Amino acid sequence: MSRHKLSRKVQTVLGTIDAGDMGITLTHEHLLCDTSYRFVEPKIDSQKELANARIKIENLDWIKRNQNSCLDNLSLLNEESAISELHHYKKKGGGTVVDVGNIGLSRNPEGLARISRATGINIIMGAGYYVGTSHPPELASKTEDQITDEIVRDITIGVGDTGIKAGILGEIGCSYPLKDTEVKVLGAVARAQKITGISVNIHPGQSQTSPIEIIEFLSDNGGDINRTVMSHVGNRHGNDIDLTLELAENGCYIEYDRFGQSQNPIKLPNKLMYGLSDWERIGCIKHLIDRGFLDQILISHDVFNKTDLRQYGGFGYDHILTTVILLMRMQCITDEQIHTILEKNPGRMLQFT
Repeated sequence: MSRHKLSRKVQTVLGTIDAGDMGITLTHEHLLCDTSYRFVEPKIDSQKELANARIKIENLDWIKRNQNSCLDNLSLLNEESAISELHHYKKKGGGTVVDVGNIGLSRNPEGLARISRATGINIIMGAGYYVGTSHPPELASKTEDQITDEIVRDITIGVGDTGIKAGILGEIGCSYPLKDTEVKVLGAVARAQKITGISVNIHPGQSQTSPIEIIEFLSDNGGDINRTVMSHVGNRHGNDIDLTLELAENGCYIEYDRFGQSQNPIKLPNKLMYGLSDWERIGCIKHLIDRGFLDQILISHDVFNKTDLRQYGGFGYDHILTTVILLMRMQCITDEQIHTILEKNPGRMLQFT
């Protein structure tokens, strides 16, 4: 489909739809993914057997405190499990999920299509590459032109021979500082965005300055900042609302996408920062609304471990609808503003230009 025909449409794994048909939308999730590249071997001998253990009630507490040290926890590959989890989201009124898994996260177009058919949930699939530590070895020898062509093909023709097309560029993984392959990918992303009119979702590096530096890089390379989503803002800026306001003033979408996640410490250069609670995230959102940035706010959960799922004691994909909305109302965020954040903003962001 040409860019002209895609204009104002949203591209799902089952075809294009109108933005008005999306309904409530989670803009940053993972339904099927594998993050085993993050695995860290337990250092205590008595715990090493837990690395290959299946998650069960007896070891759940340890795994939640050592999420990257259990291979089973790092694997979301069961389609039936994803279908079951999504039914809770649909029952609460959910309509669309953006799966931002791409190359490096075991993207599965056909699996996502089967899940979409089974649940009736619109699923939008990501394109591009995740962080450098997950990059395939062959990426190092590819040119920026080759990466651009590959990304554009995933959007306009489909991934491989599946015919299933991506509907967002992301989540594009960035380290801090950027790795050489990540710089090439970011350059290709800016070019692919100009060619296709697609939106971009960025996973910033572990630094408070990484988000603004990436925005500046994309802008310098011709990217459309008004159609760029900065993920994990709460996990990079914390409660430093001045940093977030500076980012918002550049015109990008501000995504608070860790709702329901635990407050484990986050290691930043020369700093150990605690993740925000849901209440604190909402406080930041209220501040952005009061400063005039309502139309740039997106929210999600970023489910990517088994322990995030309901069946393993997590909050699942429906936590925002069952709990967070109530907390938003308690902080004087109106139903109209909630509607804008959950429906209008995602629809505008995901439309091709």
